[in-house]
Amino acid sequence: MTPEPQSSRDAVEQAMQDIVSLHRLTVNQLRDLIRVQRDTTDQLHVVSEALRQVGSLLRDMTNAQARVNDALIALSIQLERMTDVDDAMKQAIKGLVEQFQRAGPQLDQLAGQLGGFGVLLRQLVREQERLLLASFRQDLEHRLPSLFCRSLTSLRWGVPGLFYDELAAQLPESAVDFWLAADLVVTGTLRHAQIPIQLWILVLVAPEADEALLARASATAMVLGDVLGSVLPAIAVLRPGDAVETALSQGILLIADGMLHGWEQAVARWITEG
Repeated sequence: MTPEPQSSRDAVEQAMQDIVSLHRLTVNQLRDLIRVQRDTTDQLHVVSEALRQVGSLLRDMTNAQARVNDALIALSIQLERMTDVDDAMKQAIKGLVEQFQRAGPQLDQLAGQLGGFGVLLRQLVREQERLLLASFRQDLEHRLPSLFCRSLTSLRWGVPGLFYDELAAQLPESAVDFWLAADLVVTGTLRHAQIPIQLWILVLVAPEADEALLARASATAMVLGDVLGSVLPAIAVLRPGDAVETALSQGILLIADGMLHGWEQAVARWITEG
């Protein structure tokens, strides 16, 4: 029997080391996932960050397990080619391979369970956002008089449907869709104006401002302004971020952190020029 080169033994040893390392990596990642699950069960307010961690760890674990499977296949092929390894060593190595192969389905099952946990987290995130937004909108409706009383007299406010009967005869069907799509409406007479000007302010409520929200606010003001005359677009957001400067530059009122931003810019954009 002709001995195999030493490199064959080295290849087997290296492959076994790789498998053990990758398996250890996978187990550690599973522990991290379980830790994330435990933490988010106790602290729902960090659920968004936990969801990101779960997704990242699941991807890493899947990749590591794939590398384990590739290493097992390579090791099996290498064993078939070797002739200078005694039966005891072959059996030991094959036992190790079988052990890892048996662990695979268990890891897949746990990964599936944790994937289901990720789905649950996403549902919790959506529900948390919905509740936060509902609370924000309710609080905003109570604060509207305080936000606009310095700028408007004869204030009225509420959901768009409250004003429907008053405006139905003026609004074409296409404008009605824009009207009813708003979250809140404020109306009143502009203070300190040389002639009485009735303003309508259409407020869109959202978690944060983006280009789509700003474009929708502007479109609402343009469509309804053609019918009602003086209409200002407004957005109310939970997380203003960089939206302040963007909204001001487009003449859109911004309600954030309990304050009204951009009144002068909005009036100049939509009333003076309108």
